[in-house]
Amino acid sequence: MKTGNFSKGGARLFCNYVILAGVATAVDMGLLYAISEFAGVWYFYAAALSYVAGMLTNYTLNKYLNFRNTSRKIAHQFTVFAAVSLTGLALNQLILYCLVEFAGIWYMYSKIMAVFIVMFWNFYGHKKFTFSIFK
Repeated sequence: MKTGNFSKGGARLFCNYVILAGVATAVDMGLLYAISEFAGVWYFYAAALSYVAGMLTNYTLNKYLNFRNTSRKIAHQFTVFAAVSLTGLALNQLILYCLVEFAGIWYMYSKIMAVFIVMFWNFYGHKKFTFSIFK
């Protein structure tokens, strides 16, 4: 059953994406806190490093568990995934920096807000490009 452009299967795909992205976000946020608080790295740099770890987690989980993608062109597919994700990283960093530096919000709270905003770009980009081009 379709409702507009969002089918029942599309809703299930998005819900699964949110759950798996939640796991990747836990990796991202945990590393952000650890790198920043325990290693003393500036939150902005720590956020970039932790985002990459979350990105790798997200790719692996969504490729095999959500999109059930069987493409063997992993290097090409990951290049597209990384391009979509790096756009998300740029958005993440911009939002994070603005909220921390101009709004005075703690970096971890700012990260949570950035995650919710960037999640929609990442889902759309990965659904449209990463996992539909390489089937």
